[in-house]
This record gives sequence, C-alpha cells and structure tokens, in this order.
Amino acid sequence: MPDIDECRAEGLSLAVELHSRQDFGTATYGGDTAAKILADAAQFATWLESRPHHLTLTPGSETYQQPGFPGPAVPTKTGDHGMSVTMTDSQQVSYSVQAEDSKGQAVSDTLTWSSDDNGAVVTLTPSADTLSCVFAAVAPGTANISVTDGNLSDVDVITVTAGAAATLVLTPGTPTDEPAPAPSA
Repeated sequence: MPDIDECRAEGLSLAVELHSRQDFGTATYGGDTAAKILADAAQFATWLESRPHHLTLTPGSETYQQPGFPGPAVPTKTGDHGMSVTMTDSQQVSYSVQAEDSKGQAVSDTLTWSSDDNGAVVTLTPSADTLSCVFAAVAPGTANISVTDGNLSDVDVITVTAGAAATLVLTPGTPTDEPAPAPSA
C-alpha cells in the first residue's frame, strides 16, 4: 500500500509529465510554471492518497432461506476470524465490502464479484452499487469467492452442505406370500 511520500512522488511525476507536453513559452500558459506544476502535483497526490488501499470483505450476520424455501433466518456459520461461511443448499448469504484508503477512511470504488465454481455451488447477485453481493446456494460443494476493483482484491470460501430432509417418499415393494409358520415343538 503506497504511503504519503510515494503518493507525493508519483503526483509530482505525473504533473511534470503533464506539463512537459505544454508550451511554457506561450502567453496563453502564463504565470509561474513551477507553481503550476507543484499545484497539480498536490492535486494528483491527493487523488492517489484517496484510492482504495485495501478491501474488507464481511459476510452478513444472518443467513436467509432462499425464496420458495420456508424457514427463519439463522446466524451465519463462519470459521476463524468470522470468515469461511458454511450454509445449506437452500440458504443464501450476503457479503459486503468496504473500500478504504491508507488511513481507514471509506472511499468510493466500483467492484467486481466472482466465484470459481461457474455457478455449480453458488450463484451471485451483486447490488447496484457493487458494495454488496448475495450468494445463493445451488448444490453441495465449495466455492472460492472474490471481490476486486482491478488492483485490490479480497477472497473467502463458501461451503454448501446438503440441507435437512424436505420430504419423505414411501415406495411400496412387490407383495409376496408370508412365510409358513415355524412348526411347534
């Protein structure tokens, strides 16, 4: 993660490159060239400092039944550090992500969500602002999910297990004769 000095150095480099393409000798440019470069360098550095420096991925505290499956919400089952969600094949869980700068301040960012299972274990539905995503179970298995802004990323694992029996089906066998009673002694 870049520190303030790296952002300032990169900002100055960008400002010098920008101004090297302009004609300083014309009257339309006007003013103090060094001051203009330094002012633009400060603006670039401020922008670079506000870029996300890390993404924090957090599963929702409740796991919900998917539409069409009756049942209440239950606390999300997670592994160590509140990550690695385990849910049944009729549940869904929401993840949220916070993009933060180097000082922990929230910054806006456009994120892309994905799963390595090609929809076999979970399907994903990102929110309109891309800061959260609902993962709905499809079938038992494990899916590695990720979120990225193109530079930074965070990952987690979702394990889907088979749910409880939803129905019981009785299948009759073919009728046969009863065995003969055992002889009496």
